[in-house]
Amino acid sequence: MAAYLLIGEAPSAEFAARIAEQYKVCPHVHFIAAFGTMLVGVWYLPETKRWWLEMVAAHPQVSLDLLRAAVYRTERPSYPEASLRQPALASGPLAPCGSDCRVCDRASGDEARCPGCPALVGEGAESDGSGESATGRRSKR
Repeated sequence: MAAYLLIGEAPSAEFAARIAEQYKVCPHVHFIAAFGTMLVGVWYLPETKRWWLEMVAAHPQVSLDLLRAAVYRTERPSYPEASLRQPALASGPLAPCGSDCRVCDRASGDEARCPGCPALVGEGAESDGSGESATGRRSKR
């Protein structure tokens, strides 16, 4: 299992703190915090789920509403060598962070389609185009 370091810039300190608060319950997150407008997080992800953080790096505005983001990956973390959390994957449409893939515009976006939360069992639900996501974004449909 690889470790990933995310460093991103949010539009405001409040927004960075809200993202950190929302994602602290993700079973793949080992550390996440806001430092002013900067968001810093450490994820431990299996190879099959690395696409999620790669999407954050490639499309920070689409994925987390960040102004910019960089993701660094290592196969050899010194400590901890593996995640201290045992990922308890969730089933159903709600991700552990509270996001609902059925109403998230990231699930149906033309720019960078998200296949769903890596903490959910199976593939993420398709967006039905109604309502708001947990981060307050409206669906584009």
